[in-house]
Amino acid sequence: MNLILVIIAGCLLVERLWKYAMIREFFRQSAPHQPSDSSQHLLVSILQPILSGDPTLWDCLSRNLEMTSRYPLEFLWLIDQDDEVAQAGCEHLIAQYPEKTVHLIPLPPPAQRISPKTFKLIEGVKQAKGQIIAVLDDDTILPDYGLEDCIPVLDQAQIGLAFGLPYYINFSNLWSSLVSCFVNGNSLLTYIPYSRVMPPITINGMFYVMKREILVEVGGFLGLENSLCDDYAIAQRFRDHGYQLAQTKLRHGISTQVDNGSNYFNLINRWFIFPQVSLMRSANLRELSIFYSLVLLPNFFPLFVVIGAFLFPGRDSIWFALLYLGLNAGMMIDFNHQYLNDATPLAKISWILGVQILLPFQIFLSLFSPRKINWRGHIMEVNPDGGFTLIHRRKS
Repeated sequence: MNLILVIIAGCLLVERLWKYAMIREFFRQSAPHQPSDSSQHLLVSILQPILSGDPTLWDCLSRNLEMTSRYPLEFLWLIDQDDEVAQAGCEHLIAQYPEKTVHLIPLPPPAQRISPKTFKLIEGVKQAKGQIIAVLDDDTILPDYGLEDCIPVLDQAQIGLAFGLPYYINFSNLWSSLVSCFVNGNSLLTYIPYSRVMPPITINGMFYVMKREILVEVGGFLGLENSLCDDYAIAQRFRDHGYQLAQTKLRHGISTQVDNGSNYFNLINRWFIFPQVSLMRSANLRELSIFYSLVLLPNFFPLFVVIGAFLFPGRDSIWFALLYLGLNAGMMIDFNHQYLNDATPLAKISWILGVQILLPFQIFLSLFSPRKINWRGHIMEVNPDGGFTLIHRRKS
């Protein structure tokens, strides 16, 4: 029995150390070629589906307008025509930044089973003039020269789409801090290690870039309107046409204001529902094996360690728990400083450990929670086939 426990303990440590090494190696790799003189003249059309309701929205949008890039840019702000708050706020920002090219595009509400985001992206592509199409969520902030970390990757053979790594920057209250700790403690561990084993099978849909000609070749966003998980749907479309997805080193901040426990659990539940109705339903056996072994199962390890210290009390189990959690804390501190712009206050690193320990309970909760998603007032019911039904459209 003791030998089995020692082997298990060793495996848990090896998993952490291997992921740490993979992440360090990923960021040590040489950067992609910088844009050539000719490619710097490529117009980048940044499509942003916008929905009012988050108090940090205007700061996110303005910081993207202030972003520095060698590429010429145009922003397409895609709003609901009955969203008067979005209309007024966007017009105010456009007046504040007259030197920026921003097209404000009000759109009618989509049909009941049509994804509001995908509906907006389809119209955005029609009106975009750029040779490069970028999709950027309205709560996501690109760093200066962030596009230069992504777009050159599209020149590599067979790469059809490139995407970045998210981290959260909102620590304004308890619930926003918990969301930020959840993402900042899991983002690098989730996206990078498995991409070292096989090409990515899905993307982080908060920001990604594509060449327009390739997007048109694969059919654009048409036909994906009924998919709840738009990021997985577009990833599969590129893969079905023989293109690979590229995980880049670009890290982009995200600000989401979460005001109470109900909103917190709704948001976390939504994130866990998405893979259940997309990747876990359609990936092949090899992809699922890697997903379960490198992404899903390790989420339970911190809780296993804590439970083990209680089930097998003694000096060795306590020391191992301290070693494992200490290693985790050290990794989080290093990642936060080296790669995430010190987004997480040092005093809240311990919160990340707490969130990691409690994560299995949130996973189980998502399995038994109602399949409903609330996005800034729009309430959607998730269908077993991965689609959805809009059961309540918020009032403007």
